[in-house]
Amino acid sequence: MSSRRVVSAGGVSVEPGILDHGVHALNTVSAIGDIDPTTLAQSSRPRHCGVRKIDHVAMAAHDADASSQWFEEVLGLQRIHDEVVEDVGVRLLWLAPRDATARAGETSFQIVQPLGPGAISDFLALKGEGLHHVCFGVDNAEDFLRSRGQMGGIFTGGYGLPCAFLKAVPEGLAVEIVQREHPAS
Repeated sequence: MSSRRVVSAGGVSVEPGILDHGVHALNTVSAIGDIDPTTLAQSSRPRHCGVRKIDHVAMAAHDADASSQWFEEVLGLQRIHDEVVEDVGVRLLWLAPRDATARAGETSFQIVQPLGPGAISDFLALKGEGLHHVCFGVDNAEDFLRSRGQMGGIFTGGYGLPCAFLKAVPEGLAVEIVQREHPAS
């Protein structure tokens, strides 16, 4: 049985084992199969499989409430979503500018707090608090990964949306994709 507790929005069950398939990839950068990343970058891709927007930038923190305080007080951001994903062992706290919360699809700032041992606690032990990943919105996660020679790794992330971490990224930057609804035809 999957356990997922959403504080500010209705949730969808998280698939068991997503920590191993998705978030763990943050600390393990590897090549995409036998495909040279340069060749992959130059290949033609269907437009519908591209990035639509920067979804969020995330930092890892030991205490999401303490970390959010500075962003709220100094930058004037406000909390827009607070979610505990027990199967992954994280708390996800989203912040955004006060005027952005009324408009759906705005770029946000996410604080990821570990609830116990796992990839986020390992990251914090190794690198300390700070930038964790950048997430880009795509129309279809499976099509996006397939068009880049990557299969698997899709997990249910925040807001119950399909997500994946890319395997081959520049300079070891963790890059996540999140599936967004298809635009109206």
